[in-house]
Amino acid sequence: MKFKTALRILSILIVLAIAWGLRARALAMLSIDFDEDDYLRAGQEYAHLIRTSNWSGFLEANYRPEHPPLAKIVIGVSLLSAPEKQLTPDRPTTAEPNQYLPRDLVRPARTTNAALGWLTVALLTLINPLAGLALATHAMTIKYVSQIMLESLPALTSFLMVLTYLQFKKNHKTGWLVASAIFLGLTAASKYLYCIIGIAILVDWFLAAKEDEKIQPFFKQAIFWGILGIVIFFAANPYLWPDPLTRLRESVFYHAGYSTSAEEVQRSNFPFWQQFNWLVFSVSFWSPDVFPFTVDFLIVLFAVFGVSNLWKKERLYVLWLGLALLFLMFWPTKWPQYLMILMVPLALSSAEGMTRAWQGIASAFTNWQKNKIVYKKKETRQAVAWLVPGLIAFSVLTLLPFLFQLGVSITDFNSSSIRDGFQGGIWREVFGGLTGQIEATSPEYPFRSNEVHYTGFSGYRSIFDFITINGVFVFNILWMIFSTGLQVILGLGLALLLNQRGVKFSKFWQALFILPWAIPEFIGALLWLNIFVPEIGWLSLAAQKYGETFPLNFLIGWEDSPNRTLLVLLIPAIWYGFPLIMLAASAGLKMIPKEVFEAASMDGANSLQMLRHMTLPLLMPVLLPAIIIRGIYAFNQFYLFQAFPFNYQTLASLSYNLFNPSSGFGFAGGQFSVSAIINIITVIILIGLVSLFNREMQVREEFRNA
Repeated sequence: MKFKTALRILSILIVLAIAWGLRARALAMLSIDFDEDDYLRAGQEYAHLIRTSNWSGFLEANYRPEHPPLAKIVIGVSLLSAPEKQLTPDRPTTAEPNQYLPRDLVRPARTTNAALGWLTVALLTLINPLAGLALATHAMTIKYVSQIMLESLPALTSFLMVLTYLQFKKNHKTGWLVASAIFLGLTAASKYLYCIIGIAILVDWFLAAKEDEKIQPFFKQAIFWGILGIVIFFAANPYLWPDPLTRLRESVFYHAGYSTSAEEVQRSNFPFWQQFNWLVFSVSFWSPDVFPFTVDFLIVLFAVFGVSNLWKKERLYVLWLGLALLFLMFWPTKWPQYLMILMVPLALSSAEGMTRAWQGIASAFTNWQKNKIVYKKKETRQAVAWLVPGLIAFSVLTLLPFLFQLGVSITDFNSSSIRDGFQGGIWREVFGGLTGQIEATSPEYPFRSNEVHYTGFSGYRSIFDFITINGVFVFNILWMIFSTGLQVILGLGLALLLNQRGVKFSKFWQALFILPWAIPEFIGALLWLNIFVPEIGWLSLAAQKYGETFPLNFLIGWEDSPNRTLLVLLIPAIWYGFPLIMLAASAGLKMIPKEVFEAASMDGANSLQMLRHMTLPLLMPVLLPAIIIRGIYAFNQFYLFQAFPFNYQTLASLSYNLFNPSSGFGFAGGQFSVSAIINIITVIILIGLVSLFNREMQVREEFRNA
């Protein structure tokens, strides 16, 4: 017991040392970013008011009033240790970062923010050292809490708001509720965006009250909590005191106008899923000297696998994470620093994912040792004759092409070196490189050498950074989820509809709905392109003829908006894929005895309850294989993205455009090795996804047989 306590204390100290070391490095080395000059100027104004004891000046001072003043006041207090300088010039929001800010002002302001960020890590480390390590090393977090931003203080106070609420939830002492309300007010007085965490608390609070059948006390306590939070918000926001309603309205509604009219927002033209891109983005792309490596992607990957465990341990953190992501998807402004509102629950989920992965590996090894199969020689000799044909086919059709792709991926093989490559150059360089006879080179991209050179596995890191930085990876995953999910909804819905009694010509409708599946994908893509092509497509011609009364006018100009482009592309994708789901669901419905539903109906179950608890569980053994097939097709969607002009692509279409020597789409063609790397990454991802689906099917089967 003492050893465990000592080990925990040591791990906490190590995490805290890592957290401060990385933040100290970042605050000293990061170049000036957007908004730092604005918040430094705001801090200078408050520092001057404090120095001159002009307390009434706080009633009028709030540079950039769209944000509350508390975090800016903290920056001002940090500047008291530095000599007073000339006020930072007022510049428009479209201006580039001011690289000439005085460093003797920048350093204390950054240090204060980094210290507040470090305190957040410290609190999290006390709860879960592994989660603290994730937050301590998360590069995006390090960046935005080590600069003159407004994120550090509300990130800390919002976490304290959650921790004090959880203590109240545990022992129902009013003092903890009051403390949570105080931190709610301080959070709102620092940055409005972080108040979304308060909504997560209310949802969890309501669910807990409903479980305990204490709804009435919940409403009374929640109203008290909210009113006290509002009081603290106004008390910590002196700028609002002279005219509370007018100034609050101007401050809050500024964001709505900024998100729709600001030049920098319009120029960025980020898609609604941009925050997912930021989650896996490598900050080392911006600041390679400050962040020689980042683990942000791994943190997010483990977080995906840890959500279910975190929900079982503490539901509030998952609600926090989910509501924050949902809000950021719909919030028009997509700046990366907004991710700070969800980093604490993300780190906790990542820690659960790491623990789950370790336990899974340990369990798999134990089971392998326990259930190790002993093969008898006689049985093995009898089985070989049946296995050899399959092994030969597998080797020729799958294994050898994969190994060839793997070999190509560690060279600079391209269209200019194709002669040398197929005359033995690939084998020469791969064998020489792997045996240590040839040193890896780093040729400049795009590769145009006439001879093949060994490059090693360094290209994998560069290509993976490329597909994450440019959003290809996230888009590919989201495309698979949206496309397959909508196909399932439509296909299942039609199957249920056609299975109803009294539906006339059900066979005819089923045959009609299967037709899209019979049309080749590229032909179908061209058919839909004729509808949506700008200016001369059927959609544009209809809009020109019918004017504003045309109901699909909102799709005009879809090619200029990534959100509308995704919507346009999903229409043919759903059209392609729903017939398979419909057929699988229809076959499954015919296998379910009608007596089951009649018995449930007699027991008082309504249609929704029967769908949720009976129909879907019984359909899953038939439906899941179809979903897997459609998911793989969606992940590898190719012709649709070749036909439609769209900046985002799937990995399959990107690989082809890099492979094709006469490629368009703005890519350097004939990059065979780069295309091979993308293919290998795609195979690895698909193996992982299929394994997850198979695991889900196995769990369902074990549960059904239990």
